[in-house]
Amino acid sequence: MGEQKNLFLAIGLSVAIIVIFQILFPQQTAMTPPAKNEVEQIQPATSIDDIQAISKETIRTKEEVIAIDDRVLINTPSLKGSINLKGAILDDLILLNYKKTLDENSKNISLFLPDGTSNPYYVEIGWKTLNNKASLIALPTLDTDWKATSSSLEPGAPVSLLWTNDQNITFKIHFSVDENYLFTVSQEIENNSSSIIEVFPYRLIKRINMPDTINFFILHEGLISLLNDELLEKKYSALLDDCSSTNNIKSLFCDQKATGGWLGFTDKYWMTALIPDQNESISVNYRHGNNGRDNFRVGYVGQIFKIKPNTTNTYNGKIFAGAKVLKILKLYQKEHNINRFDDSIDWGWFSFLTKPIFIAINWFYGLVGNFGIAIISFTILMRLILFPLAHTSFKSMAKMKKLQPEMQRLKETYPDDRKKMQQELMVLYKKEGANPVAGCLPMIVQIPIFFSLYKVLFVTIEMYHAPFYGWIHDLSAPDPLGLITLFGIVPWNFPGFLSIVNIGILPIFMGFTMWLQQKLNPAPADPTQAKIFAFLPFVFTFILAGFAAGLVLYWSVNNILSIAQQWFIQKKILAKKDA
Repeated sequence: MGEQKNLFLAIGLSVAIIVIFQILFPQQTAMTPPAKNEVEQIQPATSIDDIQAISKETIRTKEEVIAIDDRVLINTPSLKGSINLKGAILDDLILLNYKKTLDENSKNISLFLPDGTSNPYYVEIGWKTLNNKASLIALPTLDTDWKATSSSLEPGAPVSLLWTNDQNITFKIHFSVDENYLFTVSQEIENNSSSIIEVFPYRLIKRINMPDTINFFILHEGLISLLNDELLEKKYSALLDDCSSTNNIKSLFCDQKATGGWLGFTDKYWMTALIPDQNESISVNYRHGNNGRDNFRVGYVGQIFKIKPNTTNTYNGKIFAGAKVLKILKLYQKEHNINRFDDSIDWGWFSFLTKPIFIAINWFYGLVGNFGIAIISFTILMRLILFPLAHTSFKSMAKMKKLQPEMQRLKETYPDDRKKMQQELMVLYKKEGANPVAGCLPMIVQIPIFFSLYKVLFVTIEMYHAPFYGWIHDLSAPDPLGLITLFGIVPWNFPGFLSIVNIGILPIFMGFTMWLQQKLNPAPADPTQAKIFAFLPFVFTFILAGFAAGLVLYWSVNNILSIAQQWFIQKKILAKKDA
């Protein structure tokens, strides 16, 4: 009975710790707020309050909006889209390697959408002058019509956008892109006027209207940045509450200064991030505004440049827009010295477990070419690592099972003297070398591994739509064949409330292995408790039915290996009893 209490205590504490740590927001780093005049100077070229609301009647499809203005097409092995020449806005981007569903006719993921659609999401690039010098120079705006040196942007084929004002000052934006998700963007000014001009560059990401989020406590969606070696994660609601343009006093994280780093918006699998030159000093703004639409903004500005007549100034930086594939993130991190760029994947508070687990599974995947087999290989590896602990535990449990007749005899001998019975039990345990607590030790170790694997399956895009064999076409999703559809024989749109009993084949198999493993354990002395524990495999079958198939696969294989190890140890120990 004592070991079962310890087991429940371990499970309860582990779950509580994970829930509490994931729900709580990370502590923000205290920073010295910019002086009032500095905050005014670092506002990007278009403030949130200047944006006009779009009525529902003017909302168009992406195709309709794209057809209005001239564009530079983007064509890479990973991306397809366009840059709007009106305003030089990167506002149309499709991820070619990922679809919304497993359906053959499913559309590819649209990362960026232009203004005028229902949920605009795009990147702006431009220049600004100090407020007291705004009238001295004509700057390009969101209504500026740029000229392009080419009609298409491709890897190895960069494009430049050009615009010259009435003062003979030419503004250029140079775009290049690699085969994955990284844009290199340079802002250049040729001052052919007779005056010294003072400007500073800005870059910002805008998301208009509250994005659709999963809103699950183990996943972060929203603002993400790595500045001054501090990872910051804030949900959209935090920007709304703490960084509103209408707030006279904003939270410290809304305005920051840094050298290098990166900042952007992250979804479950996708991210857009601005990456300044890692040696450049920048001033960062995070904002929310509402002028008929929620408007979320992440942006930064560079230092003020004084550009003399007949001279040129260039400002460099990069933009990441795509899938958070660890291998690609690490490549950019190494090649461009982007600090902790792989932390854009939400590893969680237990990153010391989730990262190694993913690396191990991904390594096995490189060998076998199937994530299901990789998970099985990882499970075997875990059993080997935990073998000494499990061996000790199962050995103790086998001895406990061997001692059950003696334990029952002591219970009958001292029915009214519980203290004496406990004393005799301790003597018996010591004599036989049995430890009733040892049985729960492997479970205590397995719980954080289990939840870390769940996190890995949930947040890493490598597992997205990753097939196994047979009916399992997506290891990151629940088993698709359930009882309600007679395991796919009679497919029908059943009412949502019946989904709780739509248990798939893999969870049922997992429940069976759990029941079989339980039969090898010593039964609790208390009949009521024995009935409760006999019911647990059915409870876990229902609970895990809605979990990722990869997680259920791990649990099932782990149960099978445990059964084999436990059976072998018990057979060996019980054989000694009969000898």
